[in-house]
Amino acid sequence: MSLIFDIKKYSINDGPGIRLTVFFKGCPLNCIWCHNPEGISPKKEKMHNRN
Repeated sequence: MSLIFDIKKYSINDGPGIRLTVFFKGCPLNCIWCHNPEGISPKKEKMHNRN
């Protein structure tokens, strides 16, 4: 089972064309240049919706 921490609709930054990008939690790489440090921890967090 994987935990999703973000979904970006209409992304143009993660490859050619327009796409939907799904970000998963628990990345073990710990890259210095990481653009999504909030996704490093595999722990569950409280979800909220932005209105």
